[in-house]
Amino acid sequence: MANINLLPIEYREKEKFNTIRVLVVLFVVLLALGTVYLYYYLELQIDYKEQTLKMMKIELAVLEKIIKEVKDLEKDKKMVEERIQVIEGLINNQAHLSRILGECSASLLNEVWIDNLSLSANQTFDFTANTYNNYLIAKYMVTLKDDPTFDNIELGYVRKNKIKEEDIDVEIVNFRLSGLFIPKRVE
Repeated sequence: MANINLLPIEYREKEKFNTIRVLVVLFVVLLALGTVYLYYYLELQIDYKEQTLKMMKIELAVLEKIIKEVKDLEKDKKMVEERIQVIEGLINNQAHLSRILGECSASLLNEVWIDNLSLSANQTFDFTANTYNNYLIAKYMVTLKDDPTFDNIELGYVRKNKIKEEDIDVEIVNFRLSGLFIPKRVE
């Protein structure tokens, strides 16, 4: 038979407290709150990591600029060092070339005029000069062969030229000599 309660609401027996239902509702509420908290916590972590990443990219760009400047400075330093070496070599060679020019001028005859003088790294020299006749060329070659600072003297060519100077024809002999320069030891 069915239980029908015809009593007014005020007199009806109150429903008993159901603990399982309360625990389930409480669990669902806590689960919802935990999910919301976890969601916001993870969002904050993501924002923090994104901000950190932006800062690291800015720092990386600054560091890359500094690295580029350092590399440019290293290139400049290397170029300056190379130039310094060239200048030091020129300074060292200047004394050497001065000695060579001194030796050449000491052995030079009054009747011989040098036009062009070149000296290579292996101490060979080559020059063109002018004089009055072939006899002076031979005399100059003998003078060079007798000098201990010159060796392997060779005649390259001899050319005769006529130069007109104040209505006078002057015959000039142009010649080329090459050989080996043996520098004296400087102590």
